[in-house]
Amino acid sequence: MSRSTSRFPKGAIAQVETGVAHRTFLESVEPDYALLKIQYARRLLKQEETAESWFPEGTTVITSTAIRDDQNAALPIEGNGHKRGEADIVREFGPDFHIPADRSDYQDLEDAERYEHVRECMTGTVTLANHIADGGWDTQIVPFVKGVTPKERWLCYRTMEQLGLEYAALYANGYFNDGTGIGIGELVEDLELIAEESAEMVESVDGPLRLMVLNCLSPQVLERFPENVEAASGLWVGQRRGWREKVVPMKQEPAEMRRIYGDVEERVAKALSVPRTEREEASASASTERSPAESEGVGSTESGGESATSTEVGGKGE
Repeated sequence: MSRSTSRFPKGAIAQVETGVAHRTFLESVEPDYALLKIQYARRLLKQEETAESWFPEGTTVITSTAIRDDQNAALPIEGNGHKRGEADIVREFGPDFHIPADRSDYQDLEDAERYEHVRECMTGTVTLANHIADGGWDTQIVPFVKGVTPKERWLCYRTMEQLGLEYAALYANGYFNDGTGIGIGELVEDLELIAEESAEMVESVDGPLRLMVLNCLSPQVLERFPENVEAASGLWVGQRRGWREKVVPMKQEPAEMRRIYGDVEERVAKALSVPRTEREEASASASTERSPAESEGVGSTESGGESATSTEVGGKGE
């Protein structure tokens, strides 16, 4: 696990789970960044594992409270003595970054209910930030930016101003509905709006908020995002995956997994116009040495390749 948190995540972030295939992927590839949902962090704590013990030394670990809406029972910030709260999990698991206090903000909610959810998310974000500061925990907060209306998003901008933050996360899952990608245009418009609004409203930022987008890792989509989007993560959204090969840890050698994921990182970095890491440069150099026969078909694009797919490990999706 990496402790180099002076820079925020850039490029591809591999979302992982706690199964054997995912652990094999991590140990073989050692991605620069990995994202683990908080329910899996809680599961690992029960097995006496932490971010430091479970992840490779060179991987920056991000935990996230974003989960599918049908599973989105709000996780309390504080524990009750019998069950860990979000603050307990972050303190004990020790990620490099944490995305706190997710609450649903889908458009089909009543305005008053959605506003209250965004308010709860921002209140939880401040509470977690205070816990981290008071306890001296070695974790940095990445807040959500949420909301359908300017009034709701203003709550997020006010929180980021209050905490002096410049980097935030947007959860893109709700834009893709049934996985056909029909909300991509709306997602791009909202990202552009956030860039414009935050540049004007968040005085702690020189320019727009820097963003990580969760659940969207397709280069064909990422290249349409505004320049302030610096990182993207995801396990899968939709079924079309023509832009990259599948990582199958139980059937592939480590070198093959590194080659495939290196191609993912390279294409995502290019789509987002962010610098590649030294490891990505090495992977790109190695890929140019492959024969044409070995390279054939890598990263091909299916017809209609606008699906917001992302790196899948072992064929399992959410």
